[in-house]
Amino acid sequence: MNDAVGITQPTPDNTFKKYVPILTIICCLVSVVLFIGINLDGKPSDWAVYKKWGAPSAPDIFNGSYWGLITSNFLHTELWHIAFNLYWFWYFGKKIEFESSKFYYGLLIISSALISSLSELAFANTTGIGLSGIGYAFFGFIFVKSKISEEYKNYISNKTTSLFIFWLLLCVVLSKTKIWNVGNAAHIGGFLWGMTFAYISRFDNYKQLIFGLATFSLLGSSVFWSPYSITWLSCKAYKLHKAQKVDEAIAAYKEILSRDEDNEFAKTNLQQLEIQKLEEKALDLHKKQQYREARQVYNQILSMDKDNQWVLENLKRLPPE
Repeated sequence: MNDAVGITQPTPDNTFKKYVPILTIICCLVSVVLFIGINLDGKPSDWAVYKKWGAPSAPDIFNGSYWGLITSNFLHTELWHIAFNLYWFWYFGKKIEFESSKFYYGLLIISSALISSLSELAFANTTGIGLSGIGYAFFGFIFVKSKISEEYKNYISNKTTSLFIFWLLLCVVLSKTKIWNVGNAAHIGGFLWGMTFAYISRFDNYKQLIFGLATFSLLGSSVFWSPYSITWLSCKAYKLHKAQKVDEAIAAYKEILSRDEDNEFAKTNLQQLEIQKLEEKALDLHKKQQYREARQVYNQILSMDKDNQWVLENLKRLPPE
């Protein structure tokens, strides 16, 4: 039997298997700590608790808690949720960290967190919680990289690709049919951003920076101006109300009710402001001794608030008809 002299047999490359992905490990540990913390806190359904552990509500973010756009990505409350997300975060993240610089990989994590949260905030009135938005960004990144870079070729199988696309579509259907509420905007936003991040990596740093800033500016504006969001309109109306900009606040409350006619927040506060305006009008008529007109306005207020003590007292002070 002759040996094939001079031919070297290929040996498996164990470099990737032995690689320790420091940033990936840190992100996973942060998620685990937050998961344990919120589940030991008693009421994980309370927004005050969510905010304490990194996921402020949409009104909190509109009022300045912008840090929650990043930290909410690392919070989970259910065991299955964190297990699923950490598996894919590790599977994709280790590969990306291995093939990239720490700065580049960290930038992908932070930008994906922001984009997925901003997408959810813009289209669903919340940031959502969990790493799935970043997970979809990682998937999108490797999906594109596998087409343009040898390092990523064949890293994700057709089965994995089919699973992620199927899950994305299934979650949309489940949300639309109100069977299960899922952060679809975060998934889609993260997925599109991951693909974009991979695609623009072919360009020079200047073009990458310009494109990235343009994307953040477009989505980031939803924190300060998001008229299609009822939550944003509610925060705007409340601020106007608090500042006693009555006419502007009334217009904002009416805009909310035109989109959600059963919105109790808008209904209650709109009635309060309408009564306030009527009280001012009634008082002015009363002082001018236009008693008949004043009585009509007082009665109009009572039709809205039958127990209004201020009106009842002033009616007693009117001369008899």
